[in-house]
Amino acid sequence: MKRYVTGFNGLRTIGVLTVILYHLWPNHVQGGFLGVVLFFVLSGYLVTDSLLRSFASMKKNKKINIWKFWGRRLKRLYPLLVAIFLLVTPYIIIFQPNLWAGLRSNFLSAVFSVQNWWQISQGSSYFADIAGASPFKHIYYLSIEGQFFILWPLLLIVLLKFVKKRGRIFVIANVLALISAIWMAILFVPGADPTRVYYGTDTRFFSLMMGASLAFIWPLNKLSHKVNKRAVKIAWQLTIGLSLLLLLAYIFMPAQGTFTYYGGMWLASLASVIMVALVAHPSLPTNKLFSNPVFEYIGSRSYGIYLWQLPVFAFAEAKVLAPTAWYNLIWQLALILILTELSYRLIELPTQRFDYSNILGILQNFVREKGWKLKKNILPMLISGLALISLGFIIFSPPSPHDQRVIEEKIMAQQIALQKKQLAEANNKVPMSLKAVAEKYKVQPVVAEKASQMNVLALGDSVMVAASTNLQEVFPHMYIDAAVGRQAESLATDLTNAKSKMPNPDAYLIGLGTNGTIKEDEIDAAMKVAGNKPVYWMNVHADRVWAKPNNNLLTKMAKKYKNLKIIDWNKKASGQSSWFYSDNIHPKGTGAEKYAALVANSLTNVEK
Repeated sequence: MKRYVTGFNGLRTIGVLTVILYHLWPNHVQGGFLGVVLFFVLSGYLVTDSLLRSFASMKKNKKINIWKFWGRRLKRLYPLLVAIFLLVTPYIIIFQPNLWAGLRSNFLSAVFSVQNWWQISQGSSYFADIAGASPFKHIYYLSIEGQFFILWPLLLIVLLKFVKKRGRIFVIANVLALISAIWMAILFVPGADPTRVYYGTDTRFFSLMMGASLAFIWPLNKLSHKVNKRAVKIAWQLTIGLSLLLLLAYIFMPAQGTFTYYGGMWLASLASVIMVALVAHPSLPTNKLFSNPVFEYIGSRSYGIYLWQLPVFAFAEAKVLAPTAWYNLIWQLALILILTELSYRLIELPTQRFDYSNILGILQNFVREKGWKLKKNILPMLISGLALISLGFIIFSPPSPHDQRVIEEKIMAQQIALQKKQLAEANNKVPMSLKAVAEKYKVQPVVAEKASQMNVLALGDSVMVAASTNLQEVFPHMYIDAAVGRQAESLATDLTNAKSKMPNPDAYLIGLGTNGTIKEDEIDAAMKVAGNKPVYWMNVHADRVWAKPNNNLLTKMAKKYKNLKIIDWNKKASGQSSWFYSDNIHPKGTGAEKYAALVANSLTNVEK
């Protein structure tokens, strides 16, 4: 019989809280994604320990009942996963129809545990919110686990049959884990978006395998209940040391940093393995440290909390001003807990106890007893009907936008090029002829000539990244510091840093406001950095709840500062869907040319 370890729920609590904090403040809790690493290690350990106990209980033929194992996994994971898709879909259809496209592929890839590979094939970035936040991108984690649950028991049977000795299997498991970690380092490209290695089963397998290997040398039911004082002292020292180490990793290990993929994630997995071992031991103090009513409650519901958190955060981001303000976070977190508690009681627990082997008999009885009579069965019939309607919207959803991958690949590639580009390189570049610029961008020759002579310091977000090539053609002496996901909260600091590349520009160009609310004091701080130099700010063209308030604030601030001019990109681009990718935010082709032309006409004070 499996021994219940209360401290494991404490570890689950740590894992889910760090992931939530990362999704809320990725720039402040940089390593919060490592909470998933802790989940992987714990899952690998508990699943393998369960399989080994199953193998040992079969005294005669020594085998593992794989079908029973897979059945338990299905009952544990799938009901809530499917339910969340069915419950979230009506909201998407009514309030955010832009997320409807590709919902079928999202759903089916999640059901078949291949969503991580589907997201890779779509070119989706886990780290860049370029085309709007997805409420389901965190399900990659379940797909990696699902593939592990399918493949590992089969491999384990082979190892137990032919290798037999658990010590040797422990070594083999860690060799496989090391190969996976090395493969991650090989595939990782410094400076590039690391989503492929972050999502890939082959490159994330090592955390699961390291947890699995622990089960061979640290079986849950065979750990000694007697340890000496020295062992207890060492356990305390390890617990405190590892807790501090993991805390530092959760806060400071960057999700896109080189060290993370060159062994950092492997080290975090190793620290998690040792922590799991300390919690698992019945006579060491670590278990008590991670055991309390709050951890027990959150940990027992961590699966639901993990699944619900991103839909709530994604919808709040799209519909609420300042979604990470404390007063908005309170109701978002409360909503996550309410949804989790309801789904735990109404979905998770009942479906785990339900006897699926008798489902055919239940349906037969329902028909035989004329179950369509409304008085007795109106509620289940209503729920079933709504679920079928929701499923219909999923199955018949439009396909994913074909240019989704193009958006992210192009913009990320342009950002990388901008990050590497030095001002000297821009000056050494042979510019287009003034005639060619005037013809391509349909501006007056005097505009092209004046723009070619201006030193402009530009700072913006992914919209500016998308048009950066065109801006540099029109303004060969423009220095562009643009980054995906940039918000106005760090504007003054970013502007000050950028001035080291161009200390005395003729003018400043700012393009921010796509990713969040702009505050008046942020503009004040930026204008102080700019001094008396002219500042041109591209207003926001985006289907985001903060776009209109941001544009209104910019108009207001232009009255406060004589040297602040607002470039009305929103008015220019309205109704021009062909200028943009499918998100109607990032300009492409003609749209990028119109963006650069509008900037040129504005900065040279020639309107067209």
